[in-house]
Amino acid sequence: MRIEVAPEVFAMFPGYARHVLITSGADNSGEPEDLVAMLREAEEAVRADAAFADIKAHPRLASWRSAFEKFGINPNQCPPSIANLIKRVRSGKNLPYINKLVCIFNIISMRYVIPAGGDDMDKVKGGVLLGLASGEETYVPLGSPDKVERPKPGEVILYDTGNLDVFCRAWCWKNGNPSRIEESTRRVAINLEALPPVSPDEGRTAAEETAELLRRFCGADVAIHRLSSENPGMELAS
Repeated sequence: MRIEVAPEVFAMFPGYARHVLITSGADNSGEPEDLVAMLREAEEAVRADAAFADIKAHPRLASWRSAFEKFGINPNQCPPSIANLIKRVRSGKNLPYINKLVCIFNIISMRYVIPAGGDDMDKVKGGVLLGLASGEETYVPLGSPDKVERPKPGEVILYDTGNLDVFCRAWCWKNGNPSRIEESTRRVAINLEALPPVSPDEGRTAAEETAELLRRFCGADVAIHRLSSENPGMELAS
């Protein structure tokens, strides 16, 4: 199985890099008190951070807003996941606990102000590609298995090259239902997205912290890969 970022994405967004963490043998069941406490601490840190007083002006969130505009998506109507996450937490609402993997994504997203998410690799039919949509791909929103949409041509999407199922629309806006992470998920590809001003070193630090949490709370074996314009893809045993 090939996991790859299309060259067009790197050409449009110089300095972009993605850390992909591949887990195997993850135990995604249960609700550890220590992990939930870390989630609540991350939320409180976001609420206390004056840099988020104007969410649109925060450098890391502004970078994603600009990226969405560049590939033709209005970030006000379709906000990047990290902006939506910060806005929700700043409003005083606690994030729901869904499962251990999703909880870890949310903790890392808030700590580093980066989009973080994952897909169940056992549900992939072909390979996984972050590239530009043709408009022929199929998107079924998370939690709405009977609803079908088409991405906008030129939109950056994460999708299955085997059957053209979209795993995430607008790069990091809305997750799809086909690759959803469930309690039974054992093998997952976790994506940590780093657009400037996030530095390569900070992206690596976020990846290493994510790996530590995965080993501690999920008992998972974890391998970290960095995809960049110089190294755009990797092979994963099917």
